[in-house]
Amino acid sequence: MAEALTVVNTTARKYFAGAADLTVRRRLFLRLLSEAGRISFNENGESCYWNVEFSQPPVQSHGASGEYSFDEHDLYRQLNVDVRGYVATDKMDFKNTLMNKGNVAIINRYKRIMPNLKKSLDDHFHGELYIDGYATGNGNRLHGLQSFLGYGTVAAGDIVAVPSDTYGTRSTALASESGQWSTDLGTKPNSTINTDWPDGKGDSDYDYLSPIIVNSSSTAWGATTNWEDNCGKILRRTTTWLTKNGGKDGRPTCYMMGNNKFNGFQDYHEAKFRNIIPHPEARDLGFPDTLNQDGVMVKYEFDVPATEVYAINVHQMELASWDDVLFGTRGPYYDIKSDAYLFKAGFFGNARYQPKYFALIKDLA
Repeated sequence: MAEALTVVNTTARKYFAGAADLTVRRRLFLRLLSEAGRISFNENGESCYWNVEFSQPPVQSHGASGEYSFDEHDLYRQLNVDVRGYVATDKMDFKNTLMNKGNVAIINRYKRIMPNLKKSLDDHFHGELYIDGYATGNGNRLHGLQSFLGYGTVAAGDIVAVPSDTYGTRSTALASESGQWSTDLGTKPNSTINTDWPDGKGDSDYDYLSPIIVNSSSTAWGATTNWEDNCGKILRRTTTWLTKNGGKDGRPTCYMMGNNKFNGFQDYHEAKFRNIIPHPEARDLGFPDTLNQDGVMVKYEFDVPATEVYAINVHQMELASWDDVLFGTRGPYYDIKSDAYLFKAGFFGNARYQPKYFALIKDLA
């Protein structure tokens, strides 16, 4: 409440040391990468290159003649992304350092500059893990998940969209290299693809670089197109697709959701099971509000768009730093020209993924 002016104007103000930290929002993504050992340091070179095994040697039936065909087989494709970076800077005038010391310093700004730079960089960096590094204006930003999750044709009755993007200089389209897939289902997951994919079976080179783009508003999921009614079915099906097509390494680590989708998922669990089950591994990492769906973590994250869900497999990606730490610091350095101390924190590197092991769930049609 407002105090009398006679009190305000005649009473010294009481300050507490330090400053309230209202900028940090807790995130799980980087913690999972760190726990899985998927953050690398001291990378080098002008770009980030890696190979993917996209095909398998053909298998021959044993013939009566006993003669076999011997050919060389090209089983690998190379992907690459460039090195990108972020920098946070600050400076403090030398005169101000003399003034901001001793028992009159409510906050020792000199000592807080570098921790604040690292905190700001960390806070900003989490959001970059979801962006499209190829989008217009993003040429100097990280290759986030949206860098390979582009899609094409999808109709209201389709439960998946057509993967359509370019990542690491390679197409994410189905059968972009070669390969065949089964056509046994009467109703296809996508009417344009016209195969059973991601259901059914086929050659490894058919979808070696293709993520699964799930249409959560499809009329094929049930009596309604509401997320709250269908989310359990959608997540189970997506987990099955990723695990079936990716093998034992394909199971997603986490479904990272925008808050709107997560709240709907909570409502679904409450209505169906009357209790909400936390995920034990995430709880042990200090995230007790992470839920469990068939053994996969389900979590909201501040940086995820409210209407989107990402199936993330941290074992099939890597965050690479060209420094010996994730966020390197330089300074403080005294600059005689400006008579000030200069501070810098930064990241140089990029992220790389195996798109086949990831999925985007979104209302598409």
